[in-house]
Amino acid sequence: MGAMLEKGGFLRSVLAEAGRRLFASATAVLVVMGLFFASPGDGSAFRKLEEGKPLPDFTIKDLQGMDHTLSAEKGKVVVLSFVKVDQDRSIKVLNSLEEINGILKNDGVTVLAVTSQTEDKAAIQALVDKLSLSYPVLLDEGQKLYGEYGLFTFPATALVDQEGSFVFEYSSYSSDFQDTIVNKAKVLLGLISEEDFQKSAEKTEIVEQSPEQKEAARNLQTAKVLLQRGFGTKAIPKLEKALELDPTLVEARILTGELYVQAEQYDKAREQFEKVFEVDPNSTEARVGIASVLTAQGDLDGAEAQLLKAVTLNPDPTLALYRLGQVYEKKGQVQKAMETYRDALERLLKKPSK
Repeated sequence: MGAMLEKGGFLRSVLAEAGRRLFASATAVLVVMGLFFASPGDGSAFRKLEEGKPLPDFTIKDLQGMDHTLSAEKGKVVVLSFVKVDQDRSIKVLNSLEEINGILKNDGVTVLAVTSQTEDKAAIQALVDKLSLSYPVLLDEGQKLYGEYGLFTFPATALVDQEGSFVFEYSSYSSDFQDTIVNKAKVLLGLISEEDFQKSAEKTEIVEQSPEQKEAARNLQTAKVLLQRGFGTKAIPKLEKALELDPTLVEARILTGELYVQAEQYDKAREQFEKVFEVDPNSTEARVGIASVLTAQGDLDGAEAQLLKAVTLNPDPTLALYRLGQVYEKKGQVQKAMETYRDALERLLKKPSK
């Protein structure tokens, strides 16, 4: 085994350095972006799409086996939502899409929902029947479309204009989802002005945010500034205050967990990551965080299980793959480690430069 390590030492060192850069990059992203509950249109959910550019075409089947092609909808506004059928926020999006479809279907708007074919088809059909959905629900075989669009969080909704260009997104779900999508679609249809849309959005934001939510957001922002300046220990009280005011702030939980891992306070770190699942049961970032805790505590089998699940759920599992490579290396599974490091590096190099 020592010979194997020596033989692969140079490549592994290169891969490991790429992984360290990747971790630093991922941490920076966590600091400067709202990964889960970002405001609509901030570009956080579709990392491989650029606003104003044509949306890559697709042809995928619905639950009945009928093909649906994006380019066939040219001349219409398309509302395209990517969902997970076992996620509460996605179910709320599916319900809202039914309302949106009823409001806009006669105005030249097509509503489509997309879910992964890795999910139980029978469960998807049962949910469609339960919600009485009248628009198509499409199955993304092998999560191909997820990867092509660089989907980062769910649910995620894209608006496509009459020329087939990606023009707007809404990440996750909030109570203003329906009004925002309807009004933005009306802008594209020429039924209202962009100015009217902006006024409506500002009014909704003012009404929706409670004083506690506003104060939580301020504490989170202060914590991110402290992190950018390298004051991690000073950021923790701000993050804890933000979570006290708004326990649903997943970004704050992830950041707090990461800081506890760095401080080797593993029980506190795991508690934060596990609380993320109360808001997002499929959070891959929380699974990677728990895997970090388990790795540090010597539970390599448990860490491996968490990371394999994260790789399966995440359309861009680069960081999870790198961490998985570390676990395999600690377990002495050198060939597996090398292959996993290589996969992580290849994905990292394929990412478009920002």
